[in-house]
Amino acid sequence: MRLITGTTLVVALAAATMVGLASPAAAAGSGTIAVQLAAPDGTAIRLADVELAAIGTDAVVGNATTDADGTATFTGIPAPDTVMVTTRQLPPHGAETYAPGLRSDIAVRGGSTVAVTVPLVIGATVQGGVVGPTGPAAGRLMYAWNEDTSQVFRTTSDSAGQYRFVGLSTGKYRIEAYASGTASPAVWKTRVYQQRGTLPASQVTLSRHYAHSDYDLAVFAASASRAPSAHLSGASVTVTNATTGTTFSTRFSTLLDSEQTAQFQIPSGQYLVELRTVATTTSPAGVLWLGRPGGVYQYVADRAQAVPVKVVFGGFNGWGGAVPEAASR
Repeated sequence: MRLITGTTLVVALAAATMVGLASPAAAAGSGTIAVQLAAPDGTAIRLADVELAAIGTDAVVGNATTDADGTATFTGIPAPDTVMVTTRQLPPHGAETYAPGLRSDIAVRGGSTVAVTVPLVIGATVQGGVVGPTGPAAGRLMYAWNEDTSQVFRTTSDSAGQYRFVGLSTGKYRIEAYASGTASPAVWKTRVYQQRGTLPASQVTLSRHYAHSDYDLAVFAASASRAPSAHLSGASVTVTNATTGTTFSTRFSTLLDSEQTAQFQIPSGQYLVELRTVATTTSPAGVLWLGRPGGVYQYVADRAQAVPVKVVFGGFNGWGGAVPEAASR
C-alpha cells in the first residue's frame, strides 16, 4: 500500500490499482461498515470530505467520503472478510492537517453492520525552499517519502521556491525536488513526529537547498554494519578531477542514517572521491578514499588505493561503497 498526499493528493493503493473494485454481487453475502473519525481517546472528530477506502484480502471493496459529522458508511461489502479502512485523502488545514489513519482487522459478516472508529492525529509539517542556478526554483515537483511506511506526500514549490508538506505521519523522510520527470532529483532527509499524546507534532523548517535541473554524480557511503552512523552524519565529500585537479565539495545530510548521498553537477572526467568523516565522543574524524580493493568499491584509509570514478556530464553516475567498521561505529 502506497499513499500519496501533501496537497492531499493520493496517487495509489497498489493492490487496488491492479485488482480494481470488487463487485458486491460476486460475494455470497454482504455487510456494512459504519465509520466515525475519532481522536485516539475515542472523541469524535467532525471532519467532512475525508476520502476513505475499505480494503479486503486482495482488493479495494468500497469507497466512501465522510459527512460533516466525520461519519461514513460502506455498504455492500463482500462477506465474510477481514477488512481494513484507510484514509485516501485528507483535507489540508495547514499545521492542523491530520496524518493518514487506518483501522485494520475489521470482521465483516453478511447481513450485519459493524461500527468502527478510524483514529486520526495531527500530522507533522516540513517546509523549506529550493533555489536553482538562476534563483528561486519555482514549480518544482516535491515528494516526501516516508522510508519507514512507504507513504509518499507530494506538493509543488511556489514562485519563491518555497514548499510545504502538511499532515505527515511519523518517520524518516527522503525529500526529493524534481525539475522534470526524467531528471535526477535533488535529495535530502529529515525526521518528523506526528502528534503523540500531549506532545505536539513536529513543525520542521529545513535550510534552503540548491536544486539543479539534473545531477551528473551521486556519491554514497554506507556503514558496513548497516547501522546508523554518527561518522557519516554531516560528513564532507570532495571530488577531485584526476587530470585538472579541480575540486567540488558538499556535505552529507546531518540526519543519523546508515547510508548517505551527496550530489554534484560537474564536467565529464575521472574523479577521486574523498570522504571526511565526523568525530564522535569515542573516535576522531578520519579521511577516507573511494577505492576498489579486491574488486569491490569501498572506502579505504590509504590514498594510494583510491580509484578514479567516471563521470559523464548530463548522464547519471552513481559511485560509493561501505565505510570501514572502525570509522562507522
